[in-house]
Amino acid sequence: MQVGLINNFDNRTAPEVIWQIDQFKAGHLAELWLVTPHEDAIDIANHLDLPLDKIFDLSSQTYLSEQADSDGLWFYDLPVPNQAQLVVNPDWTKAIVSSGRVLADVRWFANSNRLVQAVSWKNILGEIDRKEIYQRNGRLFARQYFDGGQLLQSDFYIGQDQVVMQDFYFQGNRNYVLDQELNHFPNAEEHIKAVMRQRPDCEIQLCSLGWDLNLALPGTKLALPAGILTANQEVDPQLKDILQNSNHAVTTVALNRAAEPAIREAKLPTTKITWLD
Repeated sequence: MQVGLINNFDNRTAPEVIWQIDQFKAGHLAELWLVTPHEDAIDIANHLDLPLDKIFDLSSQTYLSEQADSDGLWFYDLPVPNQAQLVVNPDWTKAIVSSGRVLADVRWFANSNRLVQAVSWKNILGEIDRKEIYQRNGRLFARQYFDGGQLLQSDFYIGQDQVVMQDFYFQGNRNYVLDQELNHFPNAEEHIKAVMRQRPDCEIQLCSLGWDLNLALPGTKLALPAGILTANQEVDPQLKDILQNSNHAVTTVALNRAAEPAIREAKLPTTKITWLD
């Protein structure tokens, strides 16, 4: 079974992601797997006409169809401390205010009837101290903890009753991950690869170079419909390495025929290449 990886639904308008989604809709991919969890994944998938039972969230290890459906958390139902008020300012910023002090900033989901997406609680200095992120269905997506305005820890619920993944950060870098079985990983890439290894029947298809290559398992296919040249009109160095390294995890590279002259000019091996057109 061939599945397509999408790093982040926020990049859904990128040409390569559009192509990956079109490949799925055309029946060339059995499922789409989301690398980065997204609090609004269900609504995005619905707007893209994607079947929820074929979109797999790697972090929670659930299909979007398994996540609860409800009406969401309405702004005026948001629990607040005693004597605090929910305020909508003239510029449409939202806050929880007590005795003139802003305790938290509140964000709504776009195109919703005042459904809460996030609440950012502040300390006495006005710095963010804790952030609660919700799904559009009102379930808790994540709770984040900060120190001096810097993110230290993210506890991901992704609509579940218990934490399904914890990320820890040092100097802005995510350098420790705990999964729901308390297995620990040095980074997000190793965690995601461990989840994918549990599905050895699936052939992974990537659709871009860059960070995504860190997720390549042996036998991975790389499709590059958006082209192979850098801004200097040279073949991307990462692609050169893949084509020249017989031990690279990527074993198949699918390119458009328009890339053939550049491959030939760079005198790169073609044993891994298949053609998209």
